[in-house]
Amino acid sequence: MVHKLLLKLSVAVIAASFASQTVLADTSRDEKRKGFFESLFGTPSNKKKRKTIVPWWKEDAGTTSLYGRNNYGNEDYNDPEPIPGKGMGNLPYVPPKLVALSDPSFSNLFAPDVQSQAILAELSSQKPATRVAKELRQPILDLYRNAGFKPLWLTGDAPSERALAILAFASKVNEDGLEPLAYLPTGLSSFSNVTEQLSTDALDLAKFDVAMTAAALKLVREISGGQFEPNSLSRYNDISPERVDASQALRILAWSPFLETYLNDLLPKHPSYGLMKAELAKLQAKRLKPAYEKIAEGNPVEAGKSDRRISLVRDRMQDMGFLDSEASQVDPEFADTLDTGLSAALKKFQKSVKLRQTGILDLATVKNLNRDTSQRDIQRLVYNMERMRWLPKNLGKRFVFVNQPAYNVQVMDRGNEVWRSKVIVGKPLNQTYAFHDEMETVVFNPSWGVPQSIIVNEYLGKLRRDPSYLDRQGFKVIAPNGKVVSSSSINWAAYGSRPPFGVQQPPGKGNALGELKFLFPNSHDIYMHDTPTKNLFAESTRTFSHGCIRVENPREFAEVILGWDRKKIDRETDSRKSQSVVLSQKIPVHITYFTAWPDSTGKMNYFNDVYERDEAMEKALAVLASAREANSTQKLVQN
Repeated sequence: MVHKLLLKLSVAVIAASFASQTVLADTSRDEKRKGFFESLFGTPSNKKKRKTIVPWWKEDAGTTSLYGRNNYGNEDYNDPEPIPGKGMGNLPYVPPKLVALSDPSFSNLFAPDVQSQAILAELSSQKPATRVAKELRQPILDLYRNAGFKPLWLTGDAPSERALAILAFASKVNEDGLEPLAYLPTGLSSFSNVTEQLSTDALDLAKFDVAMTAAALKLVREISGGQFEPNSLSRYNDISPERVDASQALRILAWSPFLETYLNDLLPKHPSYGLMKAELAKLQAKRLKPAYEKIAEGNPVEAGKSDRRISLVRDRMQDMGFLDSEASQVDPEFADTLDTGLSAALKKFQKSVKLRQTGILDLATVKNLNRDTSQRDIQRLVYNMERMRWLPKNLGKRFVFVNQPAYNVQVMDRGNEVWRSKVIVGKPLNQTYAFHDEMETVVFNPSWGVPQSIIVNEYLGKLRRDPSYLDRQGFKVIAPNGKVVSSSSINWAAYGSRPPFGVQQPPGKGNALGELKFLFPNSHDIYMHDTPTKNLFAESTRTFSHGCIRVENPREFAEVILGWDRKKIDRETDSRKSQSVVLSQKIPVHITYFTAWPDSTGKMNYFNDVYERDEAMEKALAVLASAREANSTQKLVQN
């Protein structure tokens, strides 16, 4: 009995000890959750100093309130939840599955002459020479069937002038950042001496004709809309390129007398594409020459110190995309000083070349700066010319253009930039999507629905101890029936981890969304808005949001978008009253990702691949090259 009693006492002591530790742990967690509202409104002076909590607006770009969502135009419109992260979002590229370009049922059809019969035989074969993407198979089969299986690219036993014109165009698509071999018809070994490569056998000629049709269609589809489906490269791409319709393209390819004009018209017409193409030609021509003036070796230079090489380093950092043009502008008196901004740029460069990130201009950094980067820039132009092919053919006469790697937004009007500002975009693990939409509404003095994650993780413990806390801070609490209730009237301890109440922050300078919000309804719940953390715009790398886009100068933006004078913008904003203004005419909004982009002078600027999408495209191009090599086994050349 004594042993049993001692055992029970021991168990009770252990249980009490465990419970005590649990209470302490809960208290510790509650202490950690403090600080969210304190970061907004300050802490009482009699409180002990605690570890700094990251402000909530650095963590959440926007929210849905717990009590529902209203329509656009309603001043109580509730902002979307922070966008759930998808990691880096880049996908391993899988090429489209190719199918045999044939239809065995064609064997029952009739063709009038030897060449047509040979083409019919090839198109009804169980093992045809040509394979195509699934969506291109039927349009090609329909074209030949409707043409009575007559050859489209032959004049007698030789390729026609039309065929040679397309092959000549395809042989030069490296000027547009494409690989010519991707458009070499199956069976040919090169674009040169095509006539000499072909045998006179009817079946071989038929295979050439069919392969030529497939190659020509692939060519026009890819110069018009890109060689990749953007959404197959990144989960954060929501882009549908405007490729030429396959059936329409085939009819033009088969019968139009103006093939070269047609092909050139399919290339992007945006001015930036032409500048990229010119820059690509320049780099390819100068590939063997030094891209930059060499920086002399010398003693290490720390931040705050001066050296005559620093002005050259600053220019190099800007050219390479590690320092934006605004940050590179310094007083001539300090042109030779390694300031903090340039030191930060050097750290990013050092990281990119796998050096220790010191921000010091040392010997290893100088040697890497002197390396020829022209090949890297050629590749970056290739990636970005592909992205240009993804853009809508018509961006609009007046449109908003956000380039995420450049961290800026422009308003363009009839080809002219009328306004520009810095922006903050999504973190690498919560990226801003690339997509196209239309701006519909400007909201003055928006309210902010506190997301459930913040209510639960930041305040629930506090509210259980101090139910009136939200009342004192001026926040509204909304019951499930939609009525505003007092925070102090709620027994927060009775609702577990999912209290059925919404919390809304009224308009004001400290509001998460700032003074203005710009809405373009989309499936990703991304919009543009002001922010109380203006200091973040001084950072050179501005990836702080959960996906929404924060604008540095929102009043100027509203002035440009609405066409109002500044006094009216200021009056409506300073009123502190929520108001939604529906635009009389929607404005196209293009949220893009370009790591190379020309400035207003035509100079090409390069930006950091912050979301590693260049890297994803590089891997995808390698996959295509490997697949192309594996499929290029059959030849039609004469012995």
